[in-house]
Amino acid sequence: MLYKIALFFTISSIIVAPAHAAEEDLHKTVEDLRSQVEMLTTRLLQLENKLNNKEIPPNQVQTEPQITNKKVAVGDTKGSIKIPGTDTSLAIGGYVKLDAIYNSQSVGGDAGSNLGDQILQPGSIPINGDDKEEDQITFHARQSRFWLKSFTPTDWGDLNTYLEMDFFAFQSPGNERVSNSYSPRLRHAFGSLGPFLAGQTWTTFMNVKALPELNDFGGPVGRIFARQPQIRWTQQLNADSDWMFSIESPETTLTNNLGNRETPDDDQYPDMITRLNIYRPWGTVSLAGMLRNIQSNAQINSDAFGGAVSLAGRVKTYERDDLRFMLNYGNVLGRYASSNLFNDGAITPEGKIKLFDQYGGFVAYRHWWHDNWRSTFAYGLSYADNVDFVPTTVSQWAQSAQLNLLWSPLIQTTFGLEYTYASRALENNDSGHIHRVQFSSVFYF
Repeated sequence: MLYKIALFFTISSIIVAPAHAAEEDLHKTVEDLRSQVEMLTTRLLQLENKLNNKEIPPNQVQTEPQITNKKVAVGDTKGSIKIPGTDTSLAIGGYVKLDAIYNSQSVGGDAGSNLGDQILQPGSIPINGDDKEEDQITFHARQSRFWLKSFTPTDWGDLNTYLEMDFFAFQSPGNERVSNSYSPRLRHAFGSLGPFLAGQTWTTFMNVKALPELNDFGGPVGRIFARQPQIRWTQQLNADSDWMFSIESPETTLTNNLGNRETPDDDQYPDMITRLNIYRPWGTVSLAGMLRNIQSNAQINSDAFGGAVSLAGRVKTYERDDLRFMLNYGNVLGRYASSNLFNDGAITPEGKIKLFDQYGGFVAYRHWWHDNWRSTFAYGLSYADNVDFVPTTVSQWAQSAQLNLLWSPLIQTTFGLEYTYASRALENNDSGHIHRVQFSSVFYF
């Protein structure tokens, strides 16, 4: 504004100047006034810059809190951001997945009890003669999930937290009539500081790296699969190996004299698990051991100690191909294997607990046809050497074979078609099987 006023007076003075003024005096006056305008303009710009930078004179009292503009920086882990003013890196992610499934035979029931139509559950494979619906089709997006994790370096080691949820909540199954709504389900919730971990996550008895890449969330038969609360210590042995020890939440499942499942919830000792992991350029292999106490006070105070072992790994083969495997044996595999196809033990006619041997596992091969095309073939088996006093209607074995073709046009998407054959047999030799065709689409974020 000041330079406009000065310019106005300059022009006015020129207009009203005497006509007989010498030309050279007029030019001198204009140059002097131009210099003054430039000086005033420079001063005005300096004042505006101070206001923009929120510079406050020393004698002025600051009545409003001063806002500091801190930019969000890239975090210390992949895909994370640094929380301003802290050393903590935060990351969020997950995916949206749709499964469209055809089953040659349904397990029956409503949306709350037909989980076997949505994922492969060996214990729900229909037996021949069961009055079940044929040619059943189901759609669901329940495997969609969301996770949040943090990373903070400290003098005690890295401080990590992880929280993950999906929508396979059994207690609030929703329905397929109107909204197809399903409640969130806690999958993982744990924290770790250096080698110490506490919270809910994969059981230490399970090697996640060995699981095959399949559309079906439940397969293959024979795998170890459990998430549960635990306290774990991981000791680094050298650059390519470590050792784990954990105490984990116990839960007993027993077969009663009618062949039905009982969960006494009378456990008195945690499950104790140890695992050795070896990492090499050609892949990774683990050997895990487990000690469990199977307890029941339902009829008389009875318990039994048992153990199990698991050998698992992923081995690189030709170019990008890999071979994955898991072999398990023990007399307390029970709920840890094949989605609790077999129980941990059986109750004798006298009310005592009797353990029995179980074994199983799977082998899977993944082949890359092209940079974004791949297939996995997996075969799994579980078998129980049931005690002779249990009813002949309990499961004796189950098996599965799966083959798929997966396509990832982008790193954030995968589309796949998968075929599954699975069968189950009882102690009385009755058996049944299903055929399943499943299309899945996954969008990662």
